[in-house]
Amino acid sequence: MGGAFWLLNSACAGEHSVAGLRALLAPPTCSDYLATVENSMRFDADLSTPGASPSVTFEMNIPGSATTILLTRQIVITLPAAFGFAGFDALGTGAEIGHWDFDFTANGVFDPSGPLGYDYRIPNYATGANTAYADTWLNGSYDGGIDSIGSHSIGGGGEHIFVLTLLSGGTNNNGAGGNCSYFDTDTRFVLKAGIMQLPQAPGSYDVTVVATSVDPDTGDADDQQGTAPTVYQRTIPVTVPEPAAAAIGAAAIAALAALRRPRATPRAR
Repeated sequence: MGGAFWLLNSACAGEHSVAGLRALLAPPTCSDYLATVENSMRFDADLSTPGASPSVTFEMNIPGSATTILLTRQIVITLPAAFGFAGFDALGTGAEIGHWDFDFTANGVFDPSGPLGYDYRIPNYATGANTAYADTWLNGSYDGGIDSIGSHSIGGGGEHIFVLTLLSGGTNNNGAGGNCSYFDTDTRFVLKAGIMQLPQAPGSYDVTVVATSVDPDTGDADDQQGTAPTVYQRTIPVTVPEPAAAAIGAAAIAALAALRRPRATPRAR
């Protein structure tokens, strides 16, 4: 599912504020929006088996105070219809579907000092087949107006459309305290196996991501006045290869066919 595509999520959704993470009061201007952080994105999943439903891990570094980035309010990710989606509740109603992990070392490598493999964790839970939320306050329940939410829908061509909404850019400050982040951390998001399904047929598939920043004037939704939110768009090819066993089998079949190919009859002299 392609490095930058999923990792863009962690660049933004990792901004959830809780008591230990409210280091998000920011200067009034931002130097860039997302583009400067693409090179720090990493992706890990087993794409070797078409039709499989692997767990997916995204990692990236969120820049520190030296590079402030405009907060993100919404991300729309579109996957071709060939992908499968079992539902956020595929693991059970109210089940944890994944989690955000934070590494405060912030050196571009996920090497937290915490004993559990992370310094801080925010779990994500299903609220239905097509809805989920990030448990910002770690209270095991959805808090409207606070928790970031995710939704899934089917487009006109059968494509899967995922929308992630981060209120106030994920800071829960209702637009107060600035519209930029200098939250210096490495972050990781893990989506558990059993939710997303790879295409059944090997090949290259285009995944589209559109990220929209908070309104620079409000620090939240677009008020249709002043400076407009910044939009980032990218189409990323995702390659699902032939499974190794299938490739070996195809080679064996080809070799066998060559052996069985009739030989030319010698021409009579």
